[in-house]
Amino acid sequence: MHGSTHSTPPARPLLVRLAIRSWEYRRPRLAMGIRIASGIFNLLLAIVLFAAISPSPLSALAALPLAGSAALFWTVYRLQASVQS
Repeated sequence: MHGSTHSTPPARPLLVRLAIRSWEYRRPRLAMGIRIASGIFNLLLAIVLFAAISPSPLSALAALPLAGSAALFWTVYRLQASVQS
């Protein structure tokens, strides 16, 4: 006898499975707080690097913390959306 597949939740996308660990679903407020603090730190680091580095080929490296902070804020958004649903 086969069970009904209507009540199973949809599979999470690969990027979400890689970015959000299973313990973060058990303690979402702690995980979101850590990720928000890390995202703010990365954002401030990117601002400082963009302000301190004169235009050169190495100034593109200042975009790495900016991309990291965007990824952190995106995972907070996805974690909050998945916990609320």
